[in-house]
Amino acid sequence: MGSINMDLTQVQHEQLEENKVKLTIRVDAEAFKQSLRTVYNKNKGYFNIPGFRKGKAPRVIIEQYYGKDVFHEDAINLIMEDAYSHALEKSGVDAIYRPDVDLGEVSETEGLQFFAEVYTRPSAEIDAYYGLTYPKVELDPTEDEIQSALRAEQEKNSRQVSVDRAAEMQDIVNINFTGYVDGEPFEGGKGDLVDLTLGSGRFIPGFEDQLVGAKTGDDVKVNVTFPEDYGHADLAGKAAVFEVEIVDVKAKELPELDDDFAQDISEFDTLAEYRADITEKIRKNKEANLDHGKRTHIMQQLAKMVVANVPDVMYTGRIEDMLDSYRRQVESQGMDFENYLRFSGMTENQLKAGWQGQAKQEVDSSLALGAIADKEGIEVTEAEFAEKFGEMSGMKDDELTKFIETMHPRRKVDLTRSFRNEKALDFVLEKAIATDEPFPVVEGEVIDAEPEKKPKAKAKAKPKKSKE
Repeated sequence: MGSINMDLTQVQHEQLEENKVKLTIRVDAEAFKQSLRTVYNKNKGYFNIPGFRKGKAPRVIIEQYYGKDVFHEDAINLIMEDAYSHALEKSGVDAIYRPDVDLGEVSETEGLQFFAEVYTRPSAEIDAYYGLTYPKVELDPTEDEIQSALRAEQEKNSRQVSVDRAAEMQDIVNINFTGYVDGEPFEGGKGDLVDLTLGSGRFIPGFEDQLVGAKTGDDVKVNVTFPEDYGHADLAGKAAVFEVEIVDVKAKELPELDDDFAQDISEFDTLAEYRADITEKIRKNKEANLDHGKRTHIMQQLAKMVVANVPDVMYTGRIEDMLDSYRRQVESQGMDFENYLRFSGMTENQLKAGWQGQAKQEVDSSLALGAIADKEGIEVTEAEFAEKFGEMSGMKDDELTKFIETMHPRRKVDLTRSFRNEKALDFVLEKAIATDEPFPVVEGEVIDAEPEKKPKAKAKAKPKKSKE
C-alpha cells in the first residue's frame, strides 16, 4: 500500500508496572481509508458478484453484498504493524516481547484505535567487572590430540565393507524394521533400509544391543521398553516388539597411515609433512577456542553479576526465538519438524525446558553488557554500524549504504544494541586476567539481540469470499 503517513498516528503512553506499559494508538481516518483501498484492490479478484465480471465489482457493491466491514480485518492488520512500530519510536518504549493487542473504535470517519500492552526492557546495574578471570589454555598440541586428528581423517576416508560374520559393536547394520505395541503397529515405528551404527545410541535403549551377533539375512525380534520420559505420551513406558530384518552387516575399513594416505587426501607428499600441517591446524583451532572460551567464561560471570528486575516474558521470548531457529535448521535439511520430533522422542516443551538455563544466561549477560556500555559511555557510530553490518551481510559500497538507509528502524535498534554489546564485551575482555582455574560447563552460545515481535489484530471474522 505504500508507507502510512505516520504523522497521522497519535500515541498515548501509560505506565502499568515497572516494566510494562499500555499504548493507546489512534490512526487517522485518511490512513485507514488508504489501507482499505489497498486491501480492496488486492482482493477484489476473489469476489463474484451477480451482474459484474469477476474482479470488476466496485468496492461499494462488494460491501453491500458481504457487509460494510468486509475489508476491515485485512486493512487493520495491514496498517497495524507500521502504526505499532511508529508508536514505539514516538513514545520511546523499548519493547522486549510481542504486545497484547485489543481493538477499540474502528470507522472510516474516525479511523481506528487500538491498545497495546507490552513489556519493556528493564534497567540493569553492574559493578566490579574490571579484572574478571578466565582459564589459561595450553596451545601446544599434545601427541594424543595429533593422533586423534589423524584417526578422524582415517575415519573420514574409511569405506564400509560388507562382512560375512556376526555383527559387532561399531559395525553398521542395514535393516528393515516394524515396531508393535500391544500387538499393533504404531506410527513412526517402521523403517526400510536404515543404516544403524551399533553403539551409536540412536535407537531406544536396548535396541542396538540385541542386534549384536546377528548376521546378514537374519530376522531378529527385539524387545524394548520406551522410557517413561519418552517424548510421546502414547508410547512412554510401554513395552514394544520390533521385527527386524538384517539386510547387510558392514564394517569400517580404515586406510593405512602412510605417505600414500597423505598424498591421497592432501597436497603433501609425505605423512610427516601432513602431520606437521595437522599440528599447526590444531594450534590455530585451540587459539580460536581460547577466544571463544574466554568470551563464554566472562559472559557467564557477567550474567550472574547483573542486577535487574527481568520480566519472565524476556526469557520466554528468547526461548521461542531459539525454537524458531531450531525449526528452520531442521527444515533446511529437508525434514518435517513434527516428524523429526517424533523420531527423536522429543516434544517442543522438552526442547524449551532444556533451553531455559541458556536463555537466562543470554538475556542476563546482554543486560549486563548494556549496563556496562552505559557506564563506560560506549556507543556505535554510523561508520562502525555500516562496517559491522557489512561484515555480517556480505554487502558493501552502494548496496550496503542503500540497504541501511531503508532498514526498518526497529531492526536497526536491535542490531545497534547487539554491536554495542560486542564493544562492551571487548572492553571487559581487555581488562580480564588469565588464571589456572578450569573451564566451567558451557550451556550454549550467547546471542545478544532479541528479534522484534510484531502485533496482530483481534478483529471480526472475515466473510468467506466466493470463488465460483
